[in-house]
Amino acid sequence: LYRGLFPVVSALCCSNFVYFYMFNGLKSVMATPNGEINSIKDLSLGFIAGVINVLVTTPLWVVNTRLKLQGVKFHTKHYTENDHKKMKYNGIIGRKIINYEGISTLWNGTMPSIILASNPAIQFMVYDAIKIYFQRLFKTAELSGFLYFLIGAIAKTIATVITYPIQVIQSRLR
Repeated sequence: LYRGLFPVVSALCCSNFVYFYMFNGLKSVMATPNGEINSIKDLSLGFIAGVINVLVTTPLWVVNTRLKLQGVKFHTKHYTENDHKKMKYNGIIGRKIINYEGISTLWNGTMPSIILASNPAIQFMVYDAIKIYFQRLFKTAELSGFLYFLIGAIAKTIATVITYPIQVIQSRLR
């Protein structure tokens, strides 16, 4: 049940670092002199940071997908005919993929991943819009911890519902 846990945690750390570093860096460059950023700029900057993240970390996610799925029996003609080509993956580096399939294979699923870069962008845009709404509604700059949690959950749900079909395509390409 925990096959590939270390590579997933490693990839998540790298991915989150790249994303948030780029997002906050871009946000500080694009902010107005008083530090304000509107929701449209947030969406754009989130998407740009997501695209950079995808281009840098897709190889980690391709290897992760292969590690998690090795040994799984697929019941499609393509996979049944190519059973003899299955190999054992044993780490996050992806040397076997490079040696047997070529280095470009490490970027399989990049286009859907770039489209999926809109997921956190949508999430942060929705989060900020809902947060501003509640701040105005309650006439306060600070909301309760529970309300921040609720706003975050709603924002992530909306972003995931919008982008979920692309996630399925991405997994199949990897």
